[in-house]
Amino acid sequence: MKFTKAAIRTTKEAPSDADSINAKLLTQGNFMKKELAGVYSLLPLGKRVVRKIEQIIREEMNAIDSVEIGMTAITPLENWEKTGRDKLDIAYRPTDRTILGFSHEEMVTPIAKEYIKSWKDLPMSLYQIQTKFRNEPRAKSGILRGREFLMKDAYSFHRAQEDLDQYYQKMYDAYLKVFARCGLTAYAIEASGGIFTKKVSHEFVTITPAGEDTVIFEEEKGKLLHPQNSEIAVGNAPEPKELLEKWKEKELPLEEKEIPRPKSISKTAEQYKIHEWEILKTLILLIRKKGEKESEMVGVSVRGDLEINMHKVSSYFQTEEFRPATSEELAAKGLAEGFISPIKNSKIKFYADHSVKKMRDFCTGANTMNHDYFNANVERDCNFEDFADFALVKEGFTSVKSGHVLKAEKCVEVGNIFDLETKYSDAFDFKFTDKDGKLKQVLMGCYGIGVTRLMGTAVEAFHDEKGILWPKSIAPYHVIIVPIGKTGEFETSLKKAEDLEKALEKKGIEVLVDDREESPGKKFADADLIGIPLRIVISPRTLEKNSVEWKERSSEKTEEVGIDEVEKKILKWIKM
Repeated sequence: MKFTKAAIRTTKEAPSDADSINAKLLTQGNFMKKELAGVYSLLPLGKRVVRKIEQIIREEMNAIDSVEIGMTAITPLENWEKTGRDKLDIAYRPTDRTILGFSHEEMVTPIAKEYIKSWKDLPMSLYQIQTKFRNEPRAKSGILRGREFLMKDAYSFHRAQEDLDQYYQKMYDAYLKVFARCGLTAYAIEASGGIFTKKVSHEFVTITPAGEDTVIFEEEKGKLLHPQNSEIAVGNAPEPKELLEKWKEKELPLEEKEIPRPKSISKTAEQYKIHEWEILKTLILLIRKKGEKESEMVGVSVRGDLEINMHKVSSYFQTEEFRPATSEELAAKGLAEGFISPIKNSKIKFYADHSVKKMRDFCTGANTMNHDYFNANVERDCNFEDFADFALVKEGFTSVKSGHVLKAEKCVEVGNIFDLETKYSDAFDFKFTDKDGKLKQVLMGCYGIGVTRLMGTAVEAFHDEKGILWPKSIAPYHVIIVPIGKTGEFETSLKKAEDLEKALEKKGIEVLVDDREESPGKKFADADLIGIPLRIVISPRTLEKNSVEWKERSSEKTEEVGIDEVEKKILKWIKM
């Protein structure tokens, strides 16, 4: 392919609103064009990358007997009403009775129901690669969090749990193969089942500073052990030496003082000249438990130097909805915002993290504006309904099993798999006749990979100050041939480049020839920006030596290779 025919228009300047490496480089390199926040058009280079990712996915899905289908993007509202997902804020609604698909459990289940009647029809696995639409409130990070994106979603149907477990493992293994073939190091980590299941799910993540998620793990000889998403991670909070010494001291009497102070923990600690762990942090929430119509106000407390994990709170209370109480709601309840505590307070129920159990001689609000308690003691002064794991685990916590110090890294989720149990077969009354003649619910699993997100993640993982460094397997072209020379000489270089291009393409090598009459500096800069793995330069100087200049994008090293040898060397290189 000639550069002048490939519809490539690189730019030197990054868009002013590019908030991530992938947004910057994919736009500068002309892989995509931003249309709206979280909405991008794929340009020729980007389409080539995505097509390769799709092919890898198709090959691995087909290898585990998953059959490709294509479901509609416009979906009937009645399907979503059956599962209770019709009112989710992320749904785009083109009409009163339709939703643009943000996931396809509601569509694939009734389709499968038409095929599966008996145990003989099971197991079955269906997948598609299709555009999804989600009204993300915070579309950001280029194509890592978009409102319109390409996704592979697969669904499996099973007779028994054992069969589902076996296929789940096949999909797990297939996902690791997909990411490895795309050149990415991906880790399978335990995560929440979210709205899909009470069971633990698995996310596949790539570690990168651009990630919005955090993986918590133990490390041994460079390996990640027992990795978990921070939303479900468990660990023991570190206990400062001074704290342990303080707990040994003689108990002091509770004291109330009127002292105007700020509402934040850090500024309160600064004003009182104490540590944050000497303060009790309490968050007031409005929760509505599953199956209940009315909401309830509760307080959740944690040691002041820790953070509350809202996912754990939601799981503990089994909530349908929950959120922090507003200033108006607190006032209506007679609670002094910023000074609320579980001491001598019977207006709401309080719950606490395990880190609070042994707290002594701490500071907390006295339930009156600008009044605080000092020398408080949990066992003596507080009235907690229960203690549970509410803390957000961070680096420095220790494993509850091994006692080893836990580490944390930012990561991007590129795939996930769920055991759906009978959530959707229940909603659609999806049953099959088993061997014993009895009707039973079909068990389901669902499995997703963000295709365009995978492209963005690859850019975040593989780039330098000059541009992208694509892995060979998903690069838009394998080789870029750069003919250079002054007027008259350039035509000779270009002719040699075209001859090499034809020879390589016959062997299945994808080649881009930069046939532009631009300066060598401009051509080299563009080759680095778009990240073609191998650059071959043909110039009057190299032709004098009957050679070409060989440079791999991931290396600063250049070498001369004979023209008669370069084709053979490239064929060997492509297989490495």
